[in-house]
Amino acid sequence: MSTYKMNCSPPPHHHHLNQTILACGSGTGVVLPDHSESRSQLFNPYVVASVAIDTSMLVHPTIKIDFSSLITYKEADSYPSDLRLTFQLTKVSENGARVGLGTWNFERFIKFYGGLCSSLQDAGVNINNIGSYTDVQFVDSFGFTFCECQECPGCHTYVVEIINAETKNVDHPAVSNGAITALAVGPLAYNND
Repeated sequence: MSTYKMNCSPPPHHHHLNQTILACGSGTGVVLPDHSESRSQLFNPYVVASVAIDTSMLVHPTIKIDFSSLITYKEADSYPSDLRLTFQLTKVSENGARVGLGTWNFERFIKFYGGLCSSLQDAGVNINNIGSYTDVQFVDSFGFTFCECQECPGCHTYVVEIINAETKNVDHPAVSNGAITALAVGPLAYNND
């Protein structure tokens, strides 16, 4: 008589630890020409940063995109001055299909009191020690974070573009130091256990 015993039960369930993929993208600088409010919607958006990430090895990954930049501008000799920029995050798939994921706005309105910028007073700057207001350059940081769950993993490029720009009476507005990263988290599609 044989003592051989068959084990027909399924293998024990393995808990898969999440895997992480980090991709660092590249940013470009852009100096914006004067755009009045009537011409602010851009037909050819300015690309500010992009990052590509391949999540094909993950199952239903969660993607986190972090973008940061510096926005510099000077007050022109005329007023009032407006600086409005709309940033859009777009996902581009391998086949070239583009999907807009969201928009974020940066806005500054600068007005004058007696030839000095009220924005300086609002920022706590002692205006008595400032000479000509045209010598003042403003620098603001701007960024956003976006998360999405990918139903179809693969290689995608995330692009940040300026799709709307109103730079009325603002000298030398520029977006610089653009930085973008993509972080993907999810279990591996193939387990080698």
